Amino acid sequence: MLRIRFHGRGGQGMKTASRILGSAAFHAGFFVQDSPVYGAERRGAPMIAFTRIDRAQIRERGAIARPDLVIVADDTLLADPAAQPLSGCEVDSTVLINSTRDEATLRREDPAYTGRLLAADFTAVVLQTTQTLASLSTALGVAAAGLVGLTAEDALAGLDDELAATHLTAAQREANRQLAQRVYTQVSRWTPVRARAEAPILHAAPLAQVTFDPPRLAVPSVYAVGNSPKRRTGNWRQFRPVLHADLCTRCWICFVRCPEAAISLDAQDYPVVDYDECKGCLLCVHECPTHAFTVEKEMR
Repeated sequence: MLRIRFHGRGGQGMKTASRILGSAAFHAGFFVQDSPVYGAERRGAPMIAFTRIDRAQIRERGAIARPDLVIVADDTLLADPAAQPLSGCEVDSTVLINSTRDEATLRREDPAYTGRLLAADFTAVVLQTTQTLASLSTALGVAAAGLVGLTAEDALAGLDDELAATHLTAAQREANRQLAQRVYTQVSRWTPVRARAEAPILHAAPLAQVTFDPPRLAVPSVYAVGNSPKRRTGNWRQFRPVLHADLCTRCWICFVRCPEAAISLDAQDYPVVDYDECKGCLLCVHECPTHAFTVEKEMR
């Protein structure tokens, strides 16, 4: 069995990427299983999707702890303790990271990982081909299909299945197909991933019987803010909004609409972005009536 794990952030399309891979494998005659785990289910928050591929019926369920292949959509996830994309990866695992950084630089994020690591800037390829980051799911889904040894025809068939459920125009669908062909050609030079040896079956320990306290003790009211202010969501960001004050009319729309309250007002009522809290949803960019915000790629 091949076990593939997709790591990304909400809005990057890793659920769709896992479905593209699953549909492609189904067209190739395999049994397939795919499922996502959203966690906080917020745009920009870390999420995971799992895909299993086998010639026999798949009876395994739940999270994939020992993956054969890991696809990482955003290299900032390597340093995110809530994501841990390299968890469970061993020397016979393969990790593909969407990044502008090279392999040596990426390995410094987790020196303990000694397995196969591949890196490519799929974001640039996506923007060049379709002009929208929404197609990152196409690129990484097809990249995974190529890495597990599926044919280009099966990868395109899986992509067509997923695009059929969208509202894309004919031109947008064709641009995604061109992107898929370009990415498949790019990854075809890499050696395909092979399934690792099956882990031995362990006998589970008996379940512990847990007793419950009455609600008066077990469900107390909580009024303290806890550690929420210490959770910096700025490391979720791939692109940052940059304000140009000469275009700002101080309408406060960005201040009011920011979902994370990451925008405050200075003494002259100009917006100020707190980049420790800004998760890069870019809502301020889309809502600004004077286009006073521009978008810059985050460089770490």
